[in-house]
Amino acid sequence: MSTRTGFGLVELFDDFLLSADLTGWNDNTENSGTAAQFVNREDGWLELTTGTTSGNRSQVTGERVWRAESGGPLVFEAGVTFITDTTEKGMFIGWTDVTTIENPIEASGTGDGLTTTASDAVGFMFDEELTTTDRWFAVGVDSDVDATGSGVLDATWPRTTPDTSDHCFRIETDTGGDSSFYIDGLNVYRNNASGWVRSVYLDASVSADVNLTPTVLVETRETWANTVYVDFIYASKGRNP
Repeated sequence: MSTRTGFGLVELFDDFLLSADLTGWNDNTENSGTAAQFVNREDGWLELTTGTTSGNRSQVTGERVWRAESGGPLVFEAGVTFITDTTEKGMFIGWTDVTTIENPIEASGTGDGLTTTASDAVGFMFDEELTTTDRWFAVGVDSDVDATGSGVLDATWPRTTPDTSDHCFRIETDTGGDSSFYIDGLNVYRNNASGWVRSVYLDASVSADVNLTPTVLVETRETWANTVYVDFIYASKGRNP
C-alpha cells in the first residue's frame, strides 16, 4: 500500500495528457485569443494563444489552495516553450492570487519599472516593454508591496535569455515568503551580487499566509497572436496538520 502521504506533502503534477479534461484548471483568454487547449503532441502539452491586439492575454490558472506557511517548502515548477517568437510578448510564470485572467506583474512602460496588479504573486517575468529586453526577471509582490530585489536575472548566463527551447522554471518559497528561482535546475537569482551566488532569495516575495494558484500567462505586445506551450505544471507544499 502506498505511504506517499506519509511524507507530509500535498502535490499536484499535470502532464496534460487527457485531451478532454481540464478539470481543476481555468482557461482564461481575451477577445480573439484561444482558450487553453491540449496539443496532440507526444508527452502532452497545453497551448496558450493570445488575440491579435496588443495587450490580449491567454492564461491558465488552477485553484487557490496553495500557501507557503504550511512548509514543505512551497514549490512551483513548469515546462514552457515559446512557439511563435522570443520577443514582442509579456510572460508570467509562477504563483498569483486570483484565478481569473490577469497579468500579475508586468512592465510599467518606464525603464525597468514594474506594474503589480496582483496583491500577492511571485514568478518569472519577461516583458518586451522593459528597458532590459530579452531577459527573464525574478519578481514578487507581498500584500501590495513590491519585493525589494525584483529585477533582471544574470545576463551572463544564457538560460536567462528567452529562446524556443523547452525550459523548466522552478520557484521554491519558504515559510517566510522568501523565494529562490531555478531554470533547468540551476539557481539563477543573484540578488545583485557579482557573479553567481547559490541559495540566495528574493526576500518577502509573496505573503506566506495567502492562498495562491499556479499560473502561466502570455500577453502579446504586437498586432499578431503569440503562442506558448506548457509541457507540465507541478506544485507542492507541506500538509497542513
